[in-house]
Amino acid sequence: MAEEYHDGSCVVIVRTREEFVRWLREPKPGVEWLQVEGLLGDQEVWATAAQGTSALPLDVILIDPATEFSLLYRLVDARIVRSVRVTMPAAPGFMKALRLAASLQLPVRLLPGQPTVKVLAELTEAVKFYLHDPMVDSPVEFFHSLLISLREDDGGTLWRILEEDPNVFARENGQRPRDFVEQHLASLIERGAECASCRWQTLCAGYFKSPDPQYDCAGVKQLLALIESAAEEMNRDLAGHKTASLS
Repeated sequence: MAEEYHDGSCVVIVRTREEFVRWLREPKPGVEWLQVEGLLGDQEVWATAAQGTSALPLDVILIDPATEFSLLYRLVDARIVRSVRVTMPAAPGFMKALRLAASLQLPVRLLPGQPTVKVLAELTEAVKFYLHDPMVDSPVEFFHSLLISLREDDGGTLWRILEEDPNVFARENGQRPRDFVEQHLASLIERGAECASCRWQTLCAGYFKSPDPQYDCAGVKQLLALIESAAEEMNRDLAGHKTASLS
């Protein structure tokens, strides 16, 4: 489908070495980045990516971060010549991959889904790692943009932060309508879901109620409160710094 696409910006998904090499060496106008799936174990792919034939960015998808994390070393040389991001699900053991990606200065997009109690504990560990570990100097999403949104009240949602809002990041296979987020949230409120009175409604927009609308968000709310607390502390520190500078 990417070959036939001529309607502005797009992301091309590549799943074979041949696709990867062809799109990397001859990117078409409008291609923002390559989404690389299932190729982390292919050394030849990453040898090619480390060549400066084009500056096309890469988004490398991990399926099982707990077992694939050691393969992230293969991205080191590619990171020198182009932007490389790692996307991973918040699956049990993902902290191994997150820590290694951070040590390699690789940005991360962490997809939380509907986390279990065990994964919520790991997400809490991940937030604290992102906020306080001096090794971290590249963004970890969704934490990074969520902090900005909470500090600046910019109206962004988790759907948009995680590039899952079809109104902004449409899928050519038509998985969801463009107004999916609005319809999804409206349906949840109409059915009396906890979203109706949730203080995170605007920011979350029902993200954690998909695909299971019965998912209990109690643990997620604690996680969001932790990030909000960090945002408030940053604002206080900045305000104190400005006051000290003026006195």
